[in-house]
Amino acid sequence: MFEFSGKSVIITGGSRGIGAATVRLFMEYGANVAFSYNHNLKAAESVARECQDCPGKLYYEKCDVSNFNESEKFVKNAINKTGDIHILVNNAGIWEYGPIGTMTLDDWHRSMQINLDSVYIFSHLIVNHMKQNRINGSIINISSTAGQRGEAFHSHYAATKGAIISFTKSLATELGPDHIRVNSVAPGWVDTDMSAQALQEDNGQILKAIPVGFIPAAVDIAWPVLFLASDKARAITGEILNVNGGNVLCG
Repeated sequence: MFEFSGKSVIITGGSRGIGAATVRLFMEYGANVAFSYNHNLKAAESVARECQDCPGKLYYEKCDVSNFNESEKFVKNAINKTGDIHILVNNAGIWEYGPIGTMTLDDWHRSMQINLDSVYIFSHLIVNHMKQNRINGSIINISSTAGQRGEAFHSHYAATKGAIISFTKSLATELGPDHIRVNSVAPGWVDTDMSAQALQEDNGQILKAIPVGFIPAAVDIAWPVLFLASDKARAITGEILNVNGGNVLCG
């Protein structure tokens, strides 16, 4: 179905949820993968164990993706361990409750730094690497339906995801002549640790609003990422691919 042998991938936030599912799939299809994690070393080690029989190289490192120096160090180590980077998946992010009247400036900045600054930092570093090495590259940014329709009590999160969508479209136009494609996958509700509490507390109302009748799993988001990263999507750039079971229909 896919072939990534000889290609190397960086995935931010790869120890859990969508990131972990994406690490596993890229490894299964032959890629070398480097992923960052924030605090949960055990989760990162668990992903590594699951991938130990895969043919490619795997590297993982603790990294504050909102910190330029740490991220630059991570990228340099990833290149040394896995080779030139062909694919970047900007996945790391947080989703926090924040009514506008009680949300603090620190709350706002934390979302901006982790969700949005990280996308700039890694894109900046990897684009320079791809250009210098004349790599036909692919960047996939994980956004959200919240970035398209907004999300009450999570306006800071929605703002970051809306910005990621605009950033994606801007870079797609800018980098097309350099043979670097830039796309985004925009999930809705996904059955991960991040959304587990909200899904448990809503008494089934979320599920009722999803036409396909189920909450997508993390791997349901990872498959579209692999497609957009593959040569099968060579003519696709600037696309926002919604994966939400029909819950939000964007024209």
